[in-house]
Amino acid sequence: MSQVTSTSMSTLARVAALTAAAIVTATSATAPPASAQPGGNVVVFGDSFASNPDQYRDTTLKFFNRWGSSTSSTRIYESTRSQAGCLQGPNNWPSQLDARTHSAVADWSCTGHRSKDLPGHVDHAIRAGALNRNTRAVTFAVGINDQWRPFIDGESSDPQHIRARYFQNIKDAAAKVRAVAPDAKIIIPGLLSITGGGRLCLLNVVPNSPLGVPASRVAEWEQRAQNDQREAARLIGATFIDIRALSAGHSTCARDADRWVAGIFDTTTPGYNMVLHPANAGSAFVADQVARVL
Repeated sequence: MSQVTSTSMSTLARVAALTAAAIVTATSATAPPASAQPGGNVVVFGDSFASNPDQYRDTTLKFFNRWGSSTSSTRIYESTRSQAGCLQGPNNWPSQLDARTHSAVADWSCTGHRSKDLPGHVDHAIRAGALNRNTRAVTFAVGINDQWRPFIDGESSDPQHIRARYFQNIKDAAAKVRAVAPDAKIIIPGLLSITGGGRLCLLNVVPNSPLGVPASRVAEWEQRAQNDQREAARLIGATFIDIRALSAGHSTCARDADRWVAGIFDTTTPGYNMVLHPANAGSAFVADQVARVL
């Protein structure tokens, strides 16, 4: 192999440097800004069964937002993952979906959300650039709060009124999604089973001995939400995942290792963030089911 003089080496180095600079300049001119939402993402809209934040932080934040100082609220936001003012658990199902699919998952789930919150929240995600023309899938994981909140808020609790409002809100949200992301797949994941055999197990403190009470009203809310979600998916051409049916046997009344939703007084359900909300295993199950239909 012939020797290259130091002068030749210097010349080659300068040429290489100029070539590299030209490539970088050309690439930078066409590349999207670093802050832009990557294409092909999944955007999750959902209620607290999706957001599933730490209960104590979420409750404290609500207190400070209403009665306390903005400084205290800021500290909670800085120490907890959140989106649009909504706290989110690090092990919730959108986070686990991200890990399973290696797709960018924009988590816009929010505790307390009902279908009426969807259209405005979709608008917010569009303005933020999270929901865009490259978005590959969107989830609407809401429905159970539509069933019980009217009793508290003084709204009509007639099932037909609730159903009609739900359908209209889902249609409005879907139209907004398709206006900016026409190729996005819309998915409506159902709700993990809460009751088992018409009973709700609020007290889970003795290993493998859940204490249940009759809860026909809660079971009715679950059934109505399930039916409304299924029909809404049909109306808008979305994919419905019947999580409630698929998670039968894993309600608050299941044995400890099989329980995917915690009770209220609960020391035996592994890894949960909020009472009457998914344990880590339940969130993992939902993430698996959503991943399968993406």
